[in-house]
Amino acid sequence: MLERWSNGLFRSTLHRVILTGEERYSIAFFLDPNFDCLVECLPACCSLSNPPKYPPITSGHYLIERYKLSYKN
Repeated sequence: MLERWSNGLFRSTLHRVILTGEERYSIAFFLDPNFDCLVECLPACCSLSNPPKYPPITSGHYLIERYKLSYKN
């Protein structure tokens, strides 16, 4: 979502785990806005020469689309 808000300025990093042979623990933490929160390009991240690259979408619908892409049959 940050990529949409920032008009592509900030992108998600790939999740990579390096196996070291040692036992390790990790805890994933995800924080998302409310389902109805509108995700659209922030005014500071667009201009006439750099218009928004993505249409506005609610946080919930964005996540649903991402899940569909991740778990295709």
